[in-house]
Parts: sequence; structure tokens; C-alpha cells
Amino acid sequence: MYKAFKKIGVFILNIIEYNIAPVFLALLFLSLFFQVILRYVFNYPSPELFEISQYSFIWVIFLGAPLARRFGAHIRFNVLYEKFSRKAQLILDLIFDLFFTFGLVITFFPVWDDILFYKFIRYNVLKIPWTYLLLCFPIFMVLMFIHNLIWIYKNGRELFTGKKPVKEVEPWD
Repeated sequence: MYKAFKKIGVFILNIIEYNIAPVFLALLFLSLFFQVILRYVFNYPSPELFEISQYSFIWVIFLGAPLARRFGAHIRFNVLYEKFSRKAQLILDLIFDLFFTFGLVITFFPVWDDILFYKFIRYNVLKIPWTYLLLCFPIFMVLMFIHNLIWIYKNGRELFTGKKPVKEVEPWD
């Protein structure tokens, strides 16, 4: 039963992180491309394409960050971190992951309430409610929460058993 839930969870994460984020990246690229063509070739700036590029950029950022967290690929300032023993590194990772996860938990519902409030406000050109455009942030929070829990488990297991976790193959390798 556990393995079935794990497979379903990984399948859903893969759909969100490997399929939805690239759609927004393609939308960002195409809107910027056509925006440049319209502006510099036809001398006709398009406010619709400008808004699409802004919104798709926001979605790419907030869907890409959990993917980087999934593989432990975020940028770090490793000058001091690498001088510590592996046990100290694991303890630091656990402390920061627990702190960040706690922050995600206590801020999720106020963020959700704010996003639902924004349904009354619409953007100027496309008239899309802000709720749909800002929905990427709670999705980001849920994905980061899931990945942080996984890393807390992996680092805790390595700290107490000495067993290094199996690293997933990064999609960009």
C-alpha cells in the first residue's frame, strides 16, 4: 500500500514539475519572442504579450524552485558549510529544513486567504483575476513542504544510521 501511494505521489509531482513548469517556460519564451517581433518589426507593442510574459515568468520561478529543492540543487554559500564534518552538515541541514518547513506551515493559510481575496481584482489588459495568477505561490508552498519533508527524512536517516540516501538523477544531467 505504501509503495502504491509513493508511486502515485511521485507521478503527481512529476506531472507538476516536469510538465506544467515547461509549459509556462515555453509560454514565456513565445510571448517574449512575439513581443520583440511586434515591437521592433511592426512597431506595435502588445500589452497582452507583456502581461503574459510577466505571469508566465512568475509561474516558472515558483514551479522551478521546488524542482531545484527536490534535487538539492539550490545555490549555497558553501565556504563555511564544507569545512564542517558530515554530521555537522546534516544537523545544520535538518535545523534549516525544519525551520523553513515550520515557516511554510504557519504561513500557508494566511497566504491562501489572501489569494482568495484577490479574486475581485483583475489585471488591466487580460482581465484575469489575481487569484488564478497568484495561485502559483500556494502550489510552490505545498511542493516545497513535500520536498522539505523528504529531505528531513533523508538527512535524519543518514544522521542516525549513517546510510547515505540514493540520489535521484537530475533531469538536466
